[in-house]
Amino acid sequence: MAASDNPTLRMTPVSVPERIEILDVLRGAALFGIIASNMRAFNSPQAAYVDHSLMWTSAADRIAQGFVDLLITGKFITLFSFLFGIGFAMQMERAGARGVSPRSFYLRRLGVLLLLGVVHSLLLWWGDILAPYALMGFALFGFRKRSQKTVLLWAAACYAWPLVLSCAVLIAVTAGVSIPIPPKATAEELQRISQVFSSGSYAQMFQERLKEMVFSLMGLVFYYPRILGIFLFGLWCWRAGIVRSLAGRRSLLRRCLGWGLAVGFTGNAVVVAITEIYHPDPMRPSVLGFVLLVVSSIGMPTLSMFYASALALLLRYTAWQSRLRPFAAVGRTALSNYLLQTVICTTLFNSWGFGLYGKVGPLAGLLPTVLIYGVQVPLSVWWIRRHAFGPLERVWRTLTYGRLGPMARATTEAA
Repeated sequence: MAASDNPTLRMTPVSVPERIEILDVLRGAALFGIIASNMRAFNSPQAAYVDHSLMWTSAADRIAQGFVDLLITGKFITLFSFLFGIGFAMQMERAGARGVSPRSFYLRRLGVLLLLGVVHSLLLWWGDILAPYALMGFALFGFRKRSQKTVLLWAAACYAWPLVLSCAVLIAVTAGVSIPIPPKATAEELQRISQVFSSGSYAQMFQERLKEMVFSLMGLVFYYPRILGIFLFGLWCWRAGIVRSLAGRRSLLRRCLGWGLAVGFTGNAVVVAITEIYHPDPMRPSVLGFVLLVVSSIGMPTLSMFYASALALLLRYTAWQSRLRPFAAVGRTALSNYLLQTVICTTLFNSWGFGLYGKVGPLAGLLPTVLIYGVQVPLSVWWIRRHAFGPLERVWRTLTYGRLGPMARATTEAA
């Protein structure tokens, strides 16, 4: 009997001793960037999230949003996607070491994630990332046996796909080809949507959410391939041994730190400056819009690299290990914390809660961002001291592995 067919050999969840702390710390820190980036999306119509100048025009709000766009927007979701690719590589490696076929457990894992994402989108909020991750994860599975060269080439091609598509659309429009473009949202339409979410019924909100989801499906063609590209780069980095040998790569980390800060900060500063001065419509093809896409495509991942390198270097020092370890607890409960952010923010802004939708600009939105994440850190530390997994992580693992694993931390470590 082949090892992969042996029913006694099967995949099991990663135990506490097997975890790599830097990955959990990065994942936990990334969740702060995700809620900071998403806060405007929780509180604004989709059109105003794409172009904040449609609703938030005061100097204070423009400065606050510029600060978020400069340092946060896009950087931490990039980091999160990179970590997803590393996690995939680790799962495939563990399956190979045990002589187990990863197909059934991994596809079940993605199926559960897709289900959670669809429910998240339909019932709570249009900005779900779980379903896109699951869909691109299915495509990622096809690369598990590909060579490093092939993985890296596809990573570059997928990451560059939005640039290629945008360039093609720009050329077509310049040549006079008619391309359907969504109409620009009017102030009246934005006000109507804000009233629906701040004081309307759940049925009315559900109808608006369906419209937003249809619009979000454009990302399936435009941006989802980029997610796959970042997954693939994470897969390549793990296979190359870069992550496992970080302790001996101080010079590499310092180079990444320096270049990431210089290129990333400069590129994002250029994007923010052009956006705030000229306000190019991101939904309408233009030369300026294409230039912004090119610059941001370079600036976002390089600043992400700066953040990752900085945390990796800080974790080398004993004093910083104790300071950063709470973020590892957030990272180990990432799914639960991500969905908890949605529950809290939709309650804060939607009509079933406090009804503040459309009333909290980028500046005021920094307060709930810090408060919510500030509560999640000690809550995650408290939970992880007592439990092996987050509550939703346990549900995910149970449905994936087909059995209810131990919940208590001590039980899992002993096993």
